[in-house]
Amino acid sequence: MKLVFIRSKIPSTIFGRHENTAPEFDRAALESMKISAKAGSSSKNIIFGLQKYKLVSSCEEWKFWSGAYHEIVAPGQLKVKLFPCDQRQISPSLADYIAAHGQPDILWVEGTEFPPYLRQIFELCPKSFKMVYSKEWRPWNIEHLELYQLCLVDEEKQRKKLALRFPRVHSAVWDKLIDYETSHCPLPLEKVYDICYVAYLRERKNHELLFRAMAKLPERKLTCVCVGDDRRGNREELEQLAAALKLSVHFTGEVLKEEVNYFVNQSRMGVMCSVMDAVPRAILEYMAADVPALVNAYLVAGTRYVGPQAGLVKTPEEFHHGIAEILDNLPRYSPRAHYLKHYSFERVMTKFINILSAAGAPFARK
Repeated sequence: MKLVFIRSKIPSTIFGRHENTAPEFDRAALESMKISAKAGSSSKNIIFGLQKYKLVSSCEEWKFWSGAYHEIVAPGQLKVKLFPCDQRQISPSLADYIAAHGQPDILWVEGTEFPPYLRQIFELCPKSFKMVYSKEWRPWNIEHLELYQLCLVDEEKQRKKLALRFPRVHSAVWDKLIDYETSHCPLPLEKVYDICYVAYLRERKNHELLFRAMAKLPERKLTCVCVGDDRRGNREELEQLAAALKLSVHFTGEVLKEEVNYFVNQSRMGVMCSVMDAVPRAILEYMAADVPALVNAYLVAGTRYVGPQAGLVKTPEEFHHGIAEILDNLPRYSPRAHYLKHYSFERVMTKFINILSAAGAPFARK
């Protein structure tokens, strides 16, 4: 059983020829080509789970560039096939590869777009089971959704709306999967920070909500760590806001995936302030590290993960009350127990395999 993963977002899939062409790419080159542990991790973690359950024997990610055909094998990553493509975003080399090796049994697409290279793949792989997931919270906007057999969504309300618009496309709510045994787990570290926010520094992550909530609790002298890269040039503005509000905020910048867990473990609680976001993995990362989470009630997808045992869901107007309530009642929370009960590897994978079976995935038909 062969599975191929591909993104429909062109900047994540098509690249120019890099100076490091062979035999190895350094870390900077891999990052520039969106080949890292973080890139597409929500989908890839499930794919690795399917391998562990021996339902999938071969997994590849397909990308395109202006160089010659090349294969990249990076530790902990899917094997990446780099196919040369022309200015039309079409790859004769890919056509030759599929003719020689056959169509993948499962084609997993991430994103909303339908660029020329994806159209080519669909035309060359008519027998592949095609599934799609988009972090876009309106999955019914996925281009040519009618060509897929399965669309993964984050909330039941999304599934119902999508079913009305595309009744022939099977849709299902899936749960995100993280490594709760090594990458996100409790560590015996001193609590240095009151609050941790794991999120890129970009406007939609809504750091301002957190800072203004902290400012409403001046007597507590709260400390906060913001873990994430500055992808939109927002760090200076956020630093100025924190200074103006007289807050103690530490910005880590980009850190390795495994380092995130250290900062979470050094914190008493975690927050998720976004509204337009599709199930931020940080919510699960907090809980897996046994750190309670406070989540914006207006988050379009993801509040369902937080039960009373794991944290609180509060509106922006009540956010500061949520911070105070969690910090004043830390012993009553047991986030990791809640996580293991509802979102452990076994539970998430069992649910996902059932989704694939209901949608008619190839292994279910054998």
